[in-house]
Amino acid sequence: MDESVTNQLVNADVSGMTGPELLAHLDAVEQHLRNLRRTELALLEGSPEIVAQSPDLQAQLAHLRTLNLETPPLENPPTPT
Repeated sequence: MDESVTNQLVNADVSGMTGPELLAHLDAVEQHLRNLRRTELALLEGSPEIVAQSPDLQAQLAHLRTLNLETPPLENPPTPT
């Protein structure tokens, strides 16, 4: 994953955003977090020998498997500008 996307999302100045812009930003943050978690899940599932040696990794894998990491449909899709 490109860490610049994370930095942009984390460091965005939300103070000047309108309501719709803020909602779009929050949606982008949630989507990026789901992408990161899907990547983490794939890495853990792809390394069973390493996960087997670590109770913390086993717990994290079990936790990730309980999450809904699918992208939900947009309730209010943005209108083209």
